[in-house]
Amino acid sequence: MRVDFDRIKERMTALWDHEILDRCCVSVVYEEQAEKEAIDAFPASDEDRMKYWTDPEIVLKRNRRHMEHTYYAGDAFPLVSLNLGPAGHAGFVKNMKWSYEPSTIWFTPFMRDELMPEKILFDRQSFLFQKTLEHARYFCRECRGEYMVSMPDLAGNLDVLAALRGSQELLVDFLTEDEDTIRDCLTRIQGMWEAGLEETYKIVKECDQGGSTIGWLRTWAPGFHGQMQCDISVMFSNDIYERYTRPELEAQSRFLDYPLYHFDGMEQIRHLDTLLSIEELGMIQWTSVVGQPSPLTFMDQLKKIQEKGKGLVLLLKPEEIEPAMQQLSSRGLFILAEAESREEADEIVRVVEKNTRE
Repeated sequence: MRVDFDRIKERMTALWDHEILDRCCVSVVYEEQAEKEAIDAFPASDEDRMKYWTDPEIVLKRNRRHMEHTYYAGDAFPLVSLNLGPAGHAGFVKNMKWSYEPSTIWFTPFMRDELMPEKILFDRQSFLFQKTLEHARYFCRECRGEYMVSMPDLAGNLDVLAALRGSQELLVDFLTEDEDTIRDCLTRIQGMWEAGLEETYKIVKECDQGGSTIGWLRTWAPGFHGQMQCDISVMFSNDIYERYTRPELEAQSRFLDYPLYHFDGMEQIRHLDTLLSIEELGMIQWTSVVGQPSPLTFMDQLKKIQEKGKGLVLLLKPEEIEPAMQQLSSRGLFILAEAESREEADEIVRVVEKNTRE
């Protein structure tokens, strides 16, 4: 299916400027579940599992099959997800061990005995750093204007440090280690994060029509766009968040042209005021993780995000869209939805058109 990239870019540029062209931004996709499961079937052998994740030809073929069986409505567009695993810059560290499962990557901590910043060395020749750039080049070379290529899933320096150290050990470190030691670790990881995103953006921006996209969120921005997060912060206080996460997010928000924060569930509400005080942060994506209530339950917090001038990305069920839009401004609002038919996808866009408001 062909989409109007030019019009989508206009709407999404307006989204970042908190303006409305003709309606609120909404990305709706429909893909038959049985077809999706068949395409994503994970191979049994270790060798084939590695190829499933890391062979760019196999990855692109799988993405193309998804695109062929996906109906795009509203501001949805075909894209290839450059995904070698979440918090992927953990794999840029020298001597890091990792393995793949069907939907994620597992890292094996190698500093369980002691937190040692000097062991956190950026290995530019590491398999995952080189694969990140290889995938970006291959996907763009094969693009021919048919799709966009996402930025890699590099986010969360503290999440990476937890992968290197062990989550439980890191939580104890916050209480027992010298602050400068932890900051030294995070500074080293930040350098890897910057290199991974900057070098990828140089490759994909032409294919992405001058901008960049976060694949799993289906966002697009007319420049250097990336995701930030601190998922491990659901397990610690706002005092620790202020001490270690705020400096990271401030630096990353300055580094990116269009920074977005992945807000991972209601346990992060205690950090919301910190997030909203970061001037350069442009957008917050609210996630209600498995077992948590609908985002509509947290309408006071969603309104607060908008009142502080931040954009808001919400993944909603079709029946949640109208009540959400009746309470929120359409300025800076981006709605993601998945439909069960083409007809429902088109109807969702009509609902958004009807309910768009200041």
